Amino acid sequence: MSELILLRHAAALAAASGATDFERPLSVSGRAAAVRAARRLSAAGASVERLLYSPARRARETAELVARDLALEGACLVSIPELYGASPHVIRQVIAHFHGEARVLMLIGHNPGLSDFGRELGGGGSPDHLATAAFWRLPLDAPSWQRLTRPPDAKG
Repeated sequence: MSELILLRHAAALAAASGATDFERPLSVSGRAAAVRAARRLSAAGASVERLLYSPARRARETAELVARDLALEGACLVSIPELYGASPHVIRQVIAHFHGEARVLMLIGHNPGLSDFGRELGGGGSPDHLATAAFWRLPLDAPSWQRLTRPPDAKG
């Protein structure tokens, strides 16, 4: 069984004067929440093989904290610029192009796109709105996973 884990970045500080939204760092409570999320995933037996994340500072810092707690190797962490502010359509494209044959894939990104994507995939079983540092695990059977990871221009 394959699995997709969607994790919204942890809470960030407000943008400092002159800084952009992209540069917002995690808050102290956000850092702690990211570690708690990673520990919940670890305790639940999540065995992430590839982690795709937005390069925005708050998402990158969340990914680094999660990777450290899950003992993920650097090669399985991939920063994807398109994930910053991505729509569900773009998220699908990113997964199709960068899943790297992983059986368990984690994606760390932003709302509203991440929550919208989860709703599209999970119907009634998905959360309406992923809070900061919240995650949703979606088990996928082989046909569902193949549809999700097929490049957008592939037929079938």
